Amino acid sequence: MDLDQESMDNSTDNSTIFVLAKEDVYIFDNIYVRIFFISIYTIVFCLCFFGNFLVIMVVTLSRRLRSITNFFLANLAVADFCVGIFCVYQNLLNYLITDWILGDFLCKMYHFITSLSYTASIFILVVICTERYFAIIYPITCKQILTPRRLRLVILAVWINSALYSAPKFFWFNTVSNYMDNGRTEIFCAPNRSKYNSELFDIINFVFLYVNPLLIMTVLYTKIAVRLWKSSRQLEKQLNANANSTNQTLCRRQSSRYKNHVDGNKVTNGDSKMLQNPLLSNPSSSQNVLRARRGVIRMLIIVVLTFALCNLPLHARKMWQYWSNSYQGDDTFSTLLTPLTFLVTYFNSGVNPLLYAFLSRNFRRGMREILLCSHHGRRQPSHRNQNMIGLQGGIQRHASTRSTIKNNATTVTILHNEPSSECSHEL
Repeated sequence: MDLDQESMDNSTDNSTIFVLAKEDVYIFDNIYVRIFFISIYTIVFCLCFFGNFLVIMVVTLSRRLRSITNFFLANLAVADFCVGIFCVYQNLLNYLITDWILGDFLCKMYHFITSLSYTASIFILVVICTERYFAIIYPITCKQILTPRRLRLVILAVWINSALYSAPKFFWFNTVSNYMDNGRTEIFCAPNRSKYNSELFDIINFVFLYVNPLLIMTVLYTKIAVRLWKSSRQLEKQLNANANSTNQTLCRRQSSRYKNHVDGNKVTNGDSKMLQNPLLSNPSSSQNVLRARRGVIRMLIIVVLTFALCNLPLHARKMWQYWSNSYQGDDTFSTLLTPLTFLVTYFNSGVNPLLYAFLSRNFRRGMREILLCSHHGRRQPSHRNQNMIGLQGGIQRHASTRSTIKNNATTVTILHNEPSSECSHEL
């Protein structure tokens, strides 16, 4: 997608008029406007650079985080990292500096990499959404389908398709020389509108890079949220029924006249059911599962809303530009609106690490181990893992649990933490 097209959206014919208008009253000549935009662009750049760099480093160095989801998150971080490196400040410079000084080839390369990183980021968001859907709704199928080899092929296909989608930028963009009346020559990196239909291209971008991804993410994340919500309600009902059954059993024990040592050597039917179901026998763990699932539902809603709100302004401005007669590209409002719509789009790449990585307990733990160079936590199982080992009858290796409820029966599935071999998610 062309994130800088509007900033230098001039053909050779109308570039002189644009520059003359800039020389009359150009809002970015105001020092306070420059300081404001440099400050907010710097904030977004830091989010994109440091947040995604940490994700790449932690996922690469921490064996704890070598799973399917984190493999996709690492590639998402690479794409968003490229957005920060190649898009943010370069976009700002188009408004602060009038001349393009890097030559024709770098003009083409800049717009190609900008489009590549932005497109790959959106495609990977859709892949992550699809993988989570299969992992939670069809966990067995997910484990069979998403083999390590197929994972590499999926990511390879994402980057290849993103490159092919962005390849026309090499042919559409070039440097344009504009000769001023005062004898000065200005050089722009601008699209050649005679080579393509810009309105059609922006509509295609709107459909393939906004409407379709938003629709897919909304549908799949809604199904995930509904499944988690239903299973949570069923688990809550079972917890309440189990609590009532336990109270009745205790009342019967207190009123009975059986001998204590005889009762101590017997296991009642209610106790047997509780032992068969570790979640129900441990109310605190069950409540943690319920809270975690509700937290996941809230996070899914935030993910969809963030993508929709961060990418909408850019596309809305494009549609306003083409379909409204009130749009004036050279007035002060449009001059300020254009970089702000780009900035909000870049902000999505900066906030992705917060939504997909830093909110994960396992990721935060891995990040502490890497940053503090502490491997003590890897050698000693955490308190949570010790409880899980005890519940499973002395299993001696770490495992993550997924609980599913079906036909009023709760089951606990053990998924061993082998790199890139399971469809596990932190619920």
